[in-house]
Amino acid sequence: MKRFDSILLKVFLYGLSLVAVLAVFSYFYSIGAVKHSGDYVKFLNGFAGFVFAVWMMLSIALSLRLIVSGPFRDQVIARITLIRERDEREAILTGKATKTVFLTSLAFLILLFCLSCFQVSVYKVPLEKAVDGKTGIVSLGLGFSLLEHGRQDRPEDTIERKDIFSYRGLPVSSATIILMLIAWQVISYNYSMRRLMK
Repeated sequence: MKRFDSILLKVFLYGLSLVAVLAVFSYFYSIGAVKHSGDYVKFLNGFAGFVFAVWMMLSIALSLRLIVSGPFRDQVIARITLIRERDEREAILTGKATKTVFLTSLAFLILLFCLSCFQVSVYKVPLEKAVDGKTGIVSLGLGFSLLEHGRQDRPEDTIERKDIFSYRGLPVSSATIILMLIAWQVISYNYSMRRLMK
């Protein structure tokens, strides 16, 4: 199994650079070859699609192996995060840094959860819709859903109004948030380790 894990990791890493180069090349070549959409362009698009599909399947397989296999996870994640445990002192520092990263990541996740749920709108309504003679309205809301779905119009959305400020959750995608969390974990761990080593 170690040999399979090693091959899987190498193919994934080399494939990552190949996928990046192929994506850039395909994008720019397709733009220049829009007028001359011949067999070569179709072949290139088909080949690029096949490579992307294979690399995506390898990514999923690698992710599942990282979740299931403890030794493989320790080996790969240690390389990514630059973890080195050469003696007992470094093992203790690694434990302290990991605890710090866990707590800061938990705090960061709580912040992101709050920012994704809270909704604030400041708007003005016409005089005929004024409440106690006031046309300025502040609306506070809380939105939470277990499944991703399209935003449904609420009653205040149908009112004719002039928006001054509106916030209805994080403006970034879930993929961006996950990427931010990965970067946060790696950067905060290395920062904690450097601070503890001093």
